[in-house]
Amino acid sequence: MFKEFFDFKKLKKEWIYFGAITFVLVLVSLYCAHAWGYNKASILLDDKKITAYEINEEIESLKNDLAVIEEKVADAGEEQSNKQAELSQMNSEYEEVTSIINQRDDVQKDYDSLLQQVEEKDEEIKALNQHISDKQKELDKITKGIVIKKKEPRVLVAGVFIAGKDIPPGRYKVEPNRGSGNYFVNGGAKVNIILGKGDDFYLPEYVFELDEGDEIEATLSVKYILVE
Repeated sequence: MFKEFFDFKKLKKEWIYFGAITFVLVLVSLYCAHAWGYNKASILLDDKKITAYEINEEIESLKNDLAVIEEKVADAGEEQSNKQAELSQMNSEYEEVTSIINQRDDVQKDYDSLLQQVEEKDEEIKALNQHISDKQKELDKITKGIVIKKKEPRVLVAGVFIAGKDIPPGRYKVEPNRGSGNYFVNGGAKVNIILGKGDDFYLPEYVFELDEGDEIEATLSVKYILVE
C-alpha cells in the first residue's frame, strides 16, 4: 500500500511537471503566434491590403513628410516676415515719395505765383520806364530850354527893332546869322550878350522871352527861332 501511495505521488508530480511544461509551451506558442500574427496581420487601407509592418513604415514616412511640411511652413513663415518687412519699407518709401510729390506741387504753385508776380513787375517796370521817359522829355525841355517849333526861322539884320511891330512876341532862340557882335534887349536891362562862334567869349545861341514892346538892338545879323 505504501508503494501504491508512492506511485500515486510520483504520478501526481509527473502530471504537475507535464502541466507546467504544457503551460509554458502554450505561452511560447501564444507569443510566437502573436508575433507572427502581428507581423503577418493585414488590414484594408484605400482598398489595399497592407501589414502592420507596412503600416509602421507608412507612419514613419508620413512623419517624415510632416517634418518636411513643417520645415516648409517655417520657411514660408520666415519668407512672409521678410516680405512683410519689404512691404513696410515700400510703404515708407511710398509715403516719402508722396510727400516729395506734394512738396513739388507746393513748389510749383509758389513758382507759378512768383512767375506771375515777376510778369506783373515787368509790366509795372515798363510803365515806370515810359513814365521816366516822359519825365526825361520834360526835363530835357526844361534844362535845354527849348523844343524847336516847326516854323521857318526869321532873320533880322543888324539894327533896332520893336517886338510886336517888327517881330511877333514869343520865346526865341537867337543865333548869329553872320559874324559876331553885341545883342541888347531894352538897353541891356533884359539881355546883354555877345553873339558869335569860334571864341569862348561869344555865345553861339541864347534863349529868352521876347515880350510885346521890347526893344532889340543888335550889331550883327541875328536868326530868330521860335521855341516853346
